[in-house]
Amino acid sequence: SNKVVNGVYTISSAGDHKFICSQETGNRIVVDGGKILVGANINIYLNNVNINTFAGPALQIRGNVEAAVTIHLTGTNNLITKYTYSAGLQKDNEAPLIIKTNDSDTTAGILNARSINGDGAGIGGGGYFSCSNITIKSCSVIASSKYGAGIGGSKGHAGSDITINNSSVTASSTDGAGIGGGGYGTGSVSGITIK
Repeated sequence: SNKVVNGVYTISSAGDHKFICSQETGNRIVVDGGKILVGANINIYLNNVNINTFAGPALQIRGNVEAAVTIHLTGTNNLITKYTYSAGLQKDNEAPLIIKTNDSDTTAGILNARSINGDGAGIGGGGYFSCSNITIKSCSVIASSKYGAGIGGSKGHAGSDITINNSSVTASSTDGAGIGGGGYGTGSVSGITIK
C-alpha cells in the first residue's frame, strides 16, 4: 500500500479500516488519535493478517486515542513482535478495546498475539506500562509473552478491567500472569471477568 511509510500504516481517522494479507509482512499498524474525536469509533478489520516485526508493536493503539477501537477478526491473524519493549498488540490508551469475530463470519476469528522474549504483553502494555479496558468476545485468542502478561500489563506492571465473553482464550507468560500483571510486578490486578 502507498499508505505505508517507513514500514508503518497509520490510522488517523475514525471509521472502517480493512487489512488483508496474502503473505507475512514486517509492516506495522499504528492508531494515532491526534485527529480522532472523543467518542468516535475505529473499526479495524483483520483478514488473515500476518505481521511479524522487529521494529515495534505489530499493532499499536497510541496513548492519545480517546475513541473506542474494535478489532474484527476473519480467519487466522498473527500480531507478533520481536522488539523487547513492545507488546504484540499494544494498547497504550484508556479507551475501550474490543476484539471480536467479524459479524458476517460463521466461524470464529483467531488472533495470535505474541511478544517473543520481550517485556511487553502479548496483548496490552508495552515497555513498562500497565493496561486496562480490554474486552474479548466471540472469538479465539492465543496471547503470550516472556516477561509481560499474556493479556494485561508489561513486565512489572498491572493489567485490569479485562473481560472475556464466549471466547476461547489461551494466555500464557514465562514469568508473568496469563491474564493480569507482568512478571516482577508490584501493581494490583483487578476486574478480570470471564463469562
